[in-house]
Amino acid sequence: MSSYEYYNFPIQLVKGFLDDSKKVLIDISHYCIYRVFFDNFEKYSGSFTGYQQACQDFGIEFKNIAAAYQNGKNLYDATIEKSPMVGMSSEMYWDYFNNDKSELEKMLLLGDLAFKSILGSKSYIKLDNKYWFSRIDGNVKSIDKELLSEKVKRYYNEYQTKKIKNRLIADWGLASYSRYNRGFYISYKMSLDDLAYHAERIRKSSQDKKIKADVQSAHEKAMARLAQEN
Repeated sequence: MSSYEYYNFPIQLVKGFLDDSKKVLIDISHYCIYRVFFDNFEKYSGSFTGYQQACQDFGIEFKNIAAAYQNGKNLYDATIEKSPMVGMSSEMYWDYFNNDKSELEKMLLLGDLAFKSILGSKSYIKLDNKYWFSRIDGNVKSIDKELLSEKVKRYYNEYQTKKIKNRLIADWGLASYSRYNRGFYISYKMSLDDLAYHAERIRKSSQDKKIKADVQSAHEKAMARLAQEN
């Protein structure tokens, strides 16, 4: 039984999930245990026995503890700088680890983790599918579709993105809003009504600023024309 309700890890670790989900989940456990061990060095006495205790606290047994430790350390060292973090509940982790999942179910998990890695501590945010799918594929920055892994790329079309998003809205607690603007807004903390209010308030503010800028530009052009006539 795990003492930890959530596994927190860098979004980069989901790369390759559609190819070998079990390996990715094992890597996540290696990373999480090493991080807890490292962050609580005194509690675990910084020893091999302490690392074994950290494994027990996570409710995980490894056949090769030394290899698990080294892999966790390598992953931690490789992602320590400026890594967007995301959390997965222990229940969700073991559900995906122990049970067979369809590729769509795996994409739902990736889509959820990607959104949460972008949101961070924010209540809502605006993004586009390019950024979303970049994170789904384990990339920190937005990349072009051609650079995505082949399996993830297959879902990067209007039909599949809507299908995944609608499932996340129906079953995973996502709120999403898009109307007459580029990109879309998402939130896991706001209701759809509140999210729509904030999105439209931002859109109105942007429109007002554009109108003001257009008026100023027209004024400057008019004054320039008048100056030429004199």
